Amino acid sequence: MPDASHVGRRYEAPGQVVDGAAAEAFAKAVAGSDDVYAPGVVPPTYAAVYCLFPTLYKLFADAEVGVNLAGLVHGEQSFEWPTPVRGGDVIDASAVITSVEDKRGMTFLTIEHEASRQDGETVCRGRSLMIIR
Repeated sequence: MPDASHVGRRYEAPGQVVDGAAAEAFAKAVAGSDDVYAPGVVPPTYAAVYCLFPTLYKLFADAEVGVNLAGLVHGEQSFEWPTPVRGGDVIDASAVITSVEDKRGMTFLTIEHEASRQDGETVCRGRSLMIIR
């Protein structure tokens, strides 16, 4: 189970290549019958593919932290996207455990995310709160 000793653990997922065709299909699925806002630009929520999934996979697989997925509830999440992402961009993603608190028999795990193109420009920042019982 995560505890305060895990604060500062970092999980890296370098070299995530954004699949333009998959991102376009996602954009069309999200847009429904509306026009896609900016053709060629990856929808903001696609950050789950190049930022969240690859880093959280590593966190959840970290046996020393021991996140109990069966007892995990996604508490809240926030993002900002300073620069658009396009198909073909190569993204380096990271996640850092920034807080672990025990409250009422549950563990509140806060994770901060960041994704940057390999030229160093940040394309996404986020924060997730996971509640584990």
